[in-house]
Amino acid sequence: MLRYSICSSRSRWGITIANSLQSQRSLFVVSSEKRNTAKKATKYKKPNVYQILDDHTDRIRKEDDVLYKKRLAELRSLTRSLSSGIRKEMESKKEMEKLDNIPLPSEIQRESTNLYNKIDPESSKAISSHLLIVPSTKIPDEIAERLGLALKYLVNGKNQNWRLVLQELSNGDGFKDLKRGIITKFIASIPQKDLAYLIPEIENLLLQAKVKPHPAMIHIFMKSIVHGTDLKDSSILEAYCELLKEFGPLSSHTFELMITAYGKCNQMKEINKTLAEMKKVGLLPNKKILSNLLATCVYKANNHNQAVQIFDSMKFFSETTKPGTKEYSDIIVSYVNNDAIEKALDLYQEMIKEGIEVNQNIMVALSKGCASRELFRYKAWDFMFEIQKHGWKPTLQTYEYILYLSSKDGDLTFSRALYSKLAELGSTTARSFSFLLLAYSKVSLASSSGYRPPLITFNEQGRIFRRNFLSESTVLDSKVLPFLPIEELTSKEQVLAESSAMWGYAILQTPTFINEKSTTTYLNIAAEVGNLEDFKDRYNVSTYLNEEGMTKTRTIEVEEDETEIREESCEPELKKTLIKSPLLQELENRNSIPKVARVSLTYDVALKAAAKFKDYTFAHQIWTERGSFRKTKNFRDLPRSERDKLDFQFAASMVLALTRMNLLSDALAIVLSTEYQFRWSWKELKHLNLAAIELGEETMVKTIRGIVNRAQIKFEGKLRRKDYKKYVLQRGY
Repeated sequence: MLRYSICSSRSRWGITIANSLQSQRSLFVVSSEKRNTAKKATKYKKPNVYQILDDHTDRIRKEDDVLYKKRLAELRSLTRSLSSGIRKEMESKKEMEKLDNIPLPSEIQRESTNLYNKIDPESSKAISSHLLIVPSTKIPDEIAERLGLALKYLVNGKNQNWRLVLQELSNGDGFKDLKRGIITKFIASIPQKDLAYLIPEIENLLLQAKVKPHPAMIHIFMKSIVHGTDLKDSSILEAYCELLKEFGPLSSHTFELMITAYGKCNQMKEINKTLAEMKKVGLLPNKKILSNLLATCVYKANNHNQAVQIFDSMKFFSETTKPGTKEYSDIIVSYVNNDAIEKALDLYQEMIKEGIEVNQNIMVALSKGCASRELFRYKAWDFMFEIQKHGWKPTLQTYEYILYLSSKDGDLTFSRALYSKLAELGSTTARSFSFLLLAYSKVSLASSSGYRPPLITFNEQGRIFRRNFLSESTVLDSKVLPFLPIEELTSKEQVLAESSAMWGYAILQTPTFINEKSTTTYLNIAAEVGNLEDFKDRYNVSTYLNEEGMTKTRTIEVEEDETEIREESCEPELKKTLIKSPLLQELENRNSIPKVARVSLTYDVALKAAAKFKDYTFAHQIWTERGSFRKTKNFRDLPRSERDKLDFQFAASMVLALTRMNLLSDALAIVLSTEYQFRWSWKELKHLNLAAIELGEETMVKTIRGIVNRAQIKFEGKLRRKDYKKYVLQRGY
């Protein structure tokens, strides 16, 4: 191999030398020719006088020709401008004559009345009025003539009755003898929200006219179903796809509609099948398809990891798929929902650096994320007031999250004023109602020892905004909401009373606000502010165990030594009086309070209440019923990953409850039995570890630390000391 390379290099050098010699020879020849021509050019030739005169004459003739052509071009240009001016003047005169000949509406009505009175006196009034009907939606003239007086159903742009229009069309000639393009244009003129529910009537008209649906019509139908309805089932769209396959391969537009539909139905498997089918026919997903996939992962499937993969692929796939404002907004929301506010802030900085426009939704998401982290709480109001600095008009969602920030901060006074303003405008929603209940549970009373001033008061713009808003508030004069007639609640009894009154008011006026989330927050108010009797009352009156699908099993009752438990756990709780509004008491007497099925979070809140008031009997009741809840249909229908997540949350709540009741051995037993099932960390075990240190339980402390270290190695990939030594010995450094 080495010999061949030397020979080949020698051959190349030989060719290079030959080429250089040839170039030197050519240079020599050229230079000799130049010397010969130079010698010949030294001979002087005397000029001819006649030749000079002829050249002068030719030059003068050429100048005359150029001048003649220039004048001729100017003359032609003048002629064209004159003719165009005359033509425009004649056209304007014709237009004026046409305008003069256009009759007024009264003249049309008078002439048509005289004409049709001779033919059909009874129908003259109807026809004359039809000529004055102008539909707000532009439809083909051929169909407008067939509709006649039915056009009156389309005059109002907001309230259009397309069903009656199709009925009148069906009573006449329908689509008979009409071109396919005219029919398609008419179908496209129907709004998507109306068309989605009128497809059967339109297909019936097509069948009567013996017109086979064309791909353009089918795409219009599919688009109306996808964008005009709250899609739950994609079977009808799949049937349309089978129909389109008869005309040839599916287009990129069809795949895009199907991916959007599957995203609405949260069918990730079908989305992956569609992408594989696109790959088979040689089609690549465009930016719109990838954007729909990203939104599906964030808002429907709650699959954060896949959302991150899609976003990264959009960034590096091609220039045409680079994410814009919408895509950045979706991925920032995903990071905030998954408690990764640091990464969300990095993406926000990336948008600023790349010059990508930010919007109001991004500011709201960042504000929400900062409020959930103690280190970034002060920054939450800064992002919210950026909306005002940009001059954006706040949306209802923005107002709701201003209410969320004040509720999260425990600023009940400001939260009541905000919700009162929303109620005055008729803009309250289930989400804003849950945020108000959150304010009752997070309230920071000025009379309590742990009072903290609201964070909005540390922001100059926020302090002014809060003061002005409270000065214009109608909380004291509210004729809509059952607020107590005081500007600021100062005791826990007032908080419990007003929250129960708001719950009763919601049952009467807005029963749709009563859901799993609001009910859990309502229970949490009693857990945080009230006593155990208040919590038990709300727990039993407002919630129930849905036993649907529960398998019956044989249970064995085990008697426990209540005296020993009482000595280990706490002193007996003294029974206290219930605090409940008269409105809610009246509804309870009528048996009119709706109950919501208990979910896993309900048991977490109940266990927190049992731990706070150190009631082992109630805690035992809760985790026993939680075991029965795991056998219900509602729990078993959840994905495996979701069930494992909820079980781990409840196990952590059990450990915390037993720790607060000083049952450390029982708490440690739960951790040891689930060590290789759950990923225990210091976040869940720090209270147990501190309690063991205070009691001097060195063996327990050592065991807890061992569990956390093994979890870090198994789940987090932490390198053990002996593995590091082995690595150094093998590598030598």
